[in-house]
Amino acid sequence: MERVLFWSNSELLIQICDRAPYIDIEARLENTYLKMLLEYSADSVFIEDLQGNGHSSGLQGQGTGSLLVNIAIQYLRTFLPSETLVHGKMSDAGDPKESLILEECRKRRSQFWQSFGLQIIQGKAGNEVVSARLTDLKEKRRGLVMGKYPKFILCLLYTSDAADDSLRV
Repeated sequence: MERVLFWSNSELLIQICDRAPYIDIEARLENTYLKMLLEYSADSVFIEDLQGNGHSSGLQGQGTGSLLVNIAIQYLRTFLPSETLVHGKMSDAGDPKESLILEECRKRRSQFWQSFGLQIIQGKAGNEVVSARLTDLKEKRRGLVMGKYPKFILCLLYTSDAADDSLRV
């Protein structure tokens, strides 16, 4: 069964599309499109990808990734047990290959996921694993995305209907 939830204001559109076992969380703001992909079961959530905010996007450090992860944490807590394992594999596939820049990207990526309470399990450089129980994840309730949009939007404010098809991401 598919479940689709929407939230929007005049400049920011968010859609959560749950097609078990996959969840797509999408956001459109200004000329930017962001997406988080998750796969879940009764006891596990795998973070497949976070797209649109990589090094070359110019959006790192502006809250775009935090917005999507905040949405994911809230949504998962509405229907999964608190002890559910949330995990994923970090990848530097889209990062520049220059060693100093690559190392800075890896450091920022680790700090980003750790700021939500995920632990980094060291592995091959650029392919470390992140892992935590859903209960241990922390939302970032303060701050703005790109200096003007809320980084935290309460899940209760989402609706199952888009006012019109133009809100669909």
